[in-house]
Amino acid sequence: MTGVERDSNGFLGDYDKPLFFSVALVTMVVVLFGVISPDVLKAYAGKMHHYLSSTFGWSYILAISTYVALGLWVGFSKYGNLKLGKAEDKPEFTRFSWVAMLFSCGIGSGFVLWGVAEPLYHYMQTPYMAEPGTPKAMEVSLQIASMHWGLHSWMGYCVVGLCIAFPAFRYGKPMNIGTSLHGLLGDKTQSSIWARLLDLIGAVATIGGIATVVGLGVISLEYGVQHLFGIQTGTGSKIGIMVTLIVLYCISVCTGLKRGINFLSTLNVVVMIGICLFVFMSGDTNTILRLFVTGIGNYLGNILPMAFWADPGNSSEWINHWTLFFWLIVISWAPFVGGFVARISRGRTLREFVLFAVLTPTVCSMFWFATIGTTAMQIEVAGHVQLFEAVKQNLGSGIYLLLETLPAADLMAPVVFFSMVVFLITSADSASFFVAMQMSKGALDPTLSMKLVWGVFTGVLAVVLLVSGGLQAVQTASIVAGSPFAIGIGFMIWSLLKSLRHEYDLEFGAKSMRKLVVQP
Repeated sequence: MTGVERDSNGFLGDYDKPLFFSVALVTMVVVLFGVISPDVLKAYAGKMHHYLSSTFGWSYILAISTYVALGLWVGFSKYGNLKLGKAEDKPEFTRFSWVAMLFSCGIGSGFVLWGVAEPLYHYMQTPYMAEPGTPKAMEVSLQIASMHWGLHSWMGYCVVGLCIAFPAFRYGKPMNIGTSLHGLLGDKTQSSIWARLLDLIGAVATIGGIATVVGLGVISLEYGVQHLFGIQTGTGSKIGIMVTLIVLYCISVCTGLKRGINFLSTLNVVVMIGICLFVFMSGDTNTILRLFVTGIGNYLGNILPMAFWADPGNSSEWINHWTLFFWLIVISWAPFVGGFVARISRGRTLREFVLFAVLTPTVCSMFWFATIGTTAMQIEVAGHVQLFEAVKQNLGSGIYLLLETLPAADLMAPVVFFSMVVFLITSADSASFFVAMQMSKGALDPTLSMKLVWGVFTGVLAVVLLVSGGLQAVQTASIVAGSPFAIGIGFMIWSLLKSLRHEYDLEFGAKSMRKLVVQP
């Protein structure tokens, strides 16, 4: 029996040993640093993050905006009719399920955590175009939230998805990040040091990122347990919640992609629509609609000055704490979200991909923040609940305190809690699926054992970081570690454009020649 056969029949299947152990080692070193000396790691990572934002912030702003422009151009140019796959390939999932899965993967628990908090922060600490706490500041706060959760974020994720999905499905290549360089490297992608480096950065950033997101989610769930059941929580409760999430994740992953992530994502999107409509109907519906419609115009009218504002006078740290922080998260998360979206997008045209994986989530994000954010700011102005002070203490408190001011709060609060649980499960499931694909040499369906190993590994990391207090330190470190991927995305797009031009000439050039031949 050969070594390859032993790997393929082993516990983890046929996997990439150098990548597997490199990612595990790098992750463990960073996490151990975060456990043993969280303050030291936080200080070093914070300094590096500040240096990147202050010195190269302009380049990240330029890069993200370039991704948006190129992504829109690809989707609505002559290349938009090309498929992610062969001409005869059909989509694997219904359109609603497909959008639900990419939405759950790209958003995770962020909507619940930041739906109240971010508009309030920008309303109370407005950086430009309005005085804080004024009616105009409401409009500006929603503009900023729309930019952070709109085109720039979704295109940052999805352009990476396009770069991976096109060569993987078109040429039958492995579904890993290095495959995205096929247009530049050809069949050398699996041996090129640059492609391998992209694989390593993407996997490490994913594990660090998902561990911190799950950890933050546990903190929110802990608040929900206190709020709903009146149970005082501590370290033991955090561990208990995390163990419960790991068990639920294991159940989800055992059901597979089509039944697990697909079902839970669809369920959660339906629940989120219900929550949004409940707040929309229970709150000041007329004002919400006015601000939503006004916000569309403001977003489109001010998107260029907002997107390219780099604080040239270096007058405050706002841009480092907000816009640049968001863009660095997008860049470090792009391998994971883009890679997972690529996996579920076979058979979609490039135009359909951009329309439904970028523009549709952008509009949905704007409506969510207009609904939840407007209601939160009105509650703050009315003085019924000091929401801003509450979210500064605990991000997870915002949505629960908001619901307390509306009818049927006792009914809706458990629904929000349930939604947060499902979001965290689907985030962990999709992240583990992506990492397992990378470890399994780009296999479209990695083994159950590989997915379980990385899911449990990530959950244990989250527990250790929560207990040790190193969660924020590792979050910052993972963002810093993923930041070089901005350069990688540039080469990935270059590679994609070369492949698109070649495939367009083959597919549509051949059709034109056939027409000329058959004409009398």
